[in-house]
Amino acid sequence: MKTFVIGISGVTNGGKTTLAKNLQKHLPNCSVISQDDFFKMALLIGAAPILSPPPPEHLPQSEIETDTNGFLQYDVLEALNMEKMMSAISCWMESPRHSPVSTDSGSTEEIPILIIEGFLLFNYKPLDALWDRSYFLTIPYEECKRRRSTRVYEPPDVPGYFDGHVWPMYLKHRQEIENITWEIIYLDGTKSEEDLFSQVYEELKRELAKQKCLQVTT
Repeated sequence: MKTFVIGISGVTNGGKTTLAKNLQKHLPNCSVISQDDFFKMALLIGAAPILSPPPPEHLPQSEIETDTNGFLQYDVLEALNMEKMMSAISCWMESPRHSPVSTDSGSTEEIPILIIEGFLLFNYKPLDALWDRSYFLTIPYEECKRRRSTRVYEPPDVPGYFDGHVWPMYLKHRQEIENITWEIIYLDGTKSEEDLFSQVYEELKRELAKQKCLQVTT
């Protein structure tokens, strides 16, 4: 069965999830998989009061590494269970209308669409062959830091975490994708939610219309 897979990646707090959800509301037979759902767990000692804490040798092993500054290394591929994510994607590809992330909207004549959104999509080689469209949201440093400060994370950001880990990792991963051979469409994340949606939605409608024509003629 012909499918259409869209990747929406980019900087933290750039609007990836919002854009993906808005597109899902308007595109028929559209499902969404979020990379954030596949984070491994960190061991948070002292996060909550424990009357009788277990001895250290009985504590579970944290799946998230820390650097020399004590920052949890969340903004790296190793912090994600990418094998589990690939399994979810494969499940959708095998049966796009009946996988756990599928929606019921749209007719059977519509091409099934999968949106995968996350901050580290185009740096993971096993995903390279999937993309029919690739989008990357960017926002300037100051705006990103401002937005990040308004969000509540679990575990919460510690002082210096944005400058000491989050932003440097974003710059590193952004540089890694500069030599990618397929087309990535860069989006200005400072635009309004409505403008971003309209830009991407109109472009996708044109491309999906082409795909349907090709499907009819082949």
